[in-house]
Amino acid sequence: MIPQKILIISEGQLGDLLLLTPALRATKRAFTSARISVLIVERRKAPISRSSHAPISKGSPFQINSVLTSNPNVDELLIVDRDALRSLSGPVRLKAELDVVRALRKENFDVAICMFPEDRFVLWAFASGAKIRVGQRDQPLHWLLTHKPDLRKDSHGVLKYYCDLVRAIGVTVDSQEMEFRISERGKRWAQEFLLGQRIETSNQLVAVHPGATGNYKIWPPESYARLIDRLQSEADVTVVLCYGSQDGEVVDAIKRSLQTHVLEAITADDVEKLGALLQRCCLCVSNDSGPRHLAAAVGVPSLAFLRQYHDWEWKVYPEDDNHATLQGTERCPACPSGVCLDRIPKSERFGSYCMRMIGVEQALIRIRQLLNKRPSRVRTQ
Repeated sequence: MIPQKILIISEGQLGDLLLLTPALRATKRAFTSARISVLIVERRKAPISRSSHAPISKGSPFQINSVLTSNPNVDELLIVDRDALRSLSGPVRLKAELDVVRALRKENFDVAICMFPEDRFVLWAFASGAKIRVGQRDQPLHWLLTHKPDLRKDSHGVLKYYCDLVRAIGVTVDSQEMEFRISERGKRWAQEFLLGQRIETSNQLVAVHPGATGNYKIWPPESYARLIDRLQSEADVTVVLCYGSQDGEVVDAIKRSLQTHVLEAITADDVEKLGALLQRCCLCVSNDSGPRHLAAAVGVPSLAFLRQYHDWEWKVYPEDDNHATLQGTERCPACPSGVCLDRIPKSERFGSYCMRMIGVEQALIRIRQLLNKRPSRVRTQ
């Protein structure tokens, strides 16, 4: 059977969706006439241009503010607001869950692919009525699936995991290069921002994005502040501190520790603006978070700070002059060997024990190595 309607069920975080783009591209090329819908379980609201109070929203990608808005391989986006759903209880919650199922069944999908081993994803795939249902074998509800490849995210990383899942329906994945297209609107915004800051041609622009979805994943703000000060004391380096509405607390903590003035870029959660600005930088420094993957998608080298034992899933790029990571290597006083329990010291607000093992000097050495391999990318007035 050649599928005509394919449902991809995915987490909605920035990194998750960027890493999904090679699998989407390969699926569209394999089934050129198929309509591909992506169901996103969204933690941060991505509204449709019209108001909707339903637990599931739908529309063309151009109607929805998402990292997949400009992706040519997606025909429809379906958004479920996870927090809104979880806030309900009793009969109201049951009705909302059933509304999601009814919306999926109306679409008459031929194939449903669960991109993460979550019970709800498998239940939605089964309830959608799709005859072909794909998901990893090692999960509690695997018996509701028809195609169960023997995969794990922590074996080869999330990027390869996504690609292997679509291979289960006969898709050939020739490239794992991510895809993110920036419109002229985004490019103009970045150009006007840099012109307004009078960035000189001799400067190398380094983006620092300190946000993450959990405080335990964040390199300590005082370390970021020392790193920014040290970088800006060197010739030809200008740092731009990038952040959105969710990152205010960590950014305020960094600014309290800074000794130098830092250029700030508040992208207002507009991923296209952030992508356009990163594209004009020589390097992106971040935690293990979405901006790291966005930098990779727009062709910019990155340095990411990772927890000690969480590289199996998210250390998805080869260590080279484009992708670098730093991790603590000392024995953690709070976690068993080989496991990260993501514990932050009691007196601190950010950074698990192993994140705090990563030193500023370590970061400076690696950043210098990366910058020395790249020419300045900033176009100026």
